[in-house]
Amino acid sequence: MSEYHFERSRLVAAPLELIARFFADGEAWFRLNPEWEVLALEKDPGGNKLKVRYERSEQEAEYRRPASADFSDTGGVVELAGAAPRRISLSWARQDDKLTRLGYREVFAEPPENARMAELNLWIDAAGGYLTLAARSDRKARLGRWLLDRFWLRMSPMSRRISLIIVGMEGLALLLFIAVLIIYRFMS
Repeated sequence: MSEYHFERSRLVAAPLELIARFFADGEAWFRLNPEWEVLALEKDPGGNKLKVRYERSEQEAEYRRPASADFSDTGGVVELAGAAPRRISLSWARQDDKLTRLGYREVFAEPPENARMAELNLWIDAAGGYLTLAARSDRKARLGRWLLDRFWLRMSPMSRRISLIIVGMEGLALLLFIAVLIIYRFMS
């Protein structure tokens, strides 16, 4: 039986302790995944129950994450037991005073399609961006994180994409309006 590995790492401007708490809690990390919508996340002493709907296939899956998914100072393993089990290895190591290298590794039984690999890359980048924002303590960062937690992460990935398209189109409409005003002013 062949195994297919997906590995990726990136630098994150966050301390090791914050990264360990982020992945141990799991809520924001699961919600940042662009390949699924989190339908339910229940935390209990025996572990977390996660119910998701995959965006492309519209299939629902239920996962159980054992409470033993603790992380050391250098990383840990997240095992999602369920219909389509997943084993994700995460690692982190301090690079210097401000940067930490975050590593992601997952093994697949079948070769993952390009769209899934792109979504995994986005997931890692989103986690890195969230951690960088969470590590800052200024007012803008606190507001940004509050908005992310309160609104953005509550939306499904499709709703997020549609919101970005709407904001982009409104921005283009504003630019077109400004261009028309400038042309009108020079013509008269």
